[in-house]
Amino acid sequence: MSHCLPLGIPSADIFSFAPFKIIQAQGVIVILYEVDNTRRQIYTDGRQLPADPQPMWLGYSVGKWEGDTLVVDSAGFNDKSWLDAAGHPHSEALRIQERFHRRDFGHMEVQVTIDDPKMYLKPITIKVTELLIPDSDILENFCNENEKDRVHLPSQ
Repeated sequence: MSHCLPLGIPSADIFSFAPFKIIQAQGVIVILYEVDNTRRQIYTDGRQLPADPQPMWLGYSVGKWEGDTLVVDSAGFNDKSWLDAAGHPHSEALRIQERFHRRDFGHMEVQVTIDDPKMYLKPITIKVTELLIPDSDILENFCNENEKDRVHLPSQ
């Protein structure tokens, strides 16, 4: 974060501790993240993941509904982000499946399965519960604006 680079997935979803907003429209779901002022598109029009997607920070995502659970499959990640705040890396072979289930009015269960056969021996699954903040705003967040910390960090 001190280099003003995007968090990537799943960090933006479950490790940033910043709010995000989910907007559903015909054929697409958009997630607006307060952290990094980032947006993500999840196509729900029936398309498949591309065979050879262009590597991106947030990957390429397609979703479908299984009952009342949104299942999102993503691939096409670059290898520049970390999986978590501890700095666990991933390769461009990373595939992620997220399952979003609204348990009740105030809670959404999110299950994330990370599958990267180049970096890890088996898939890793994480479950978290997100809290609803009704009638809230997603605030602007621009990392480079007035950033003064990086010069004080030890060089790498």
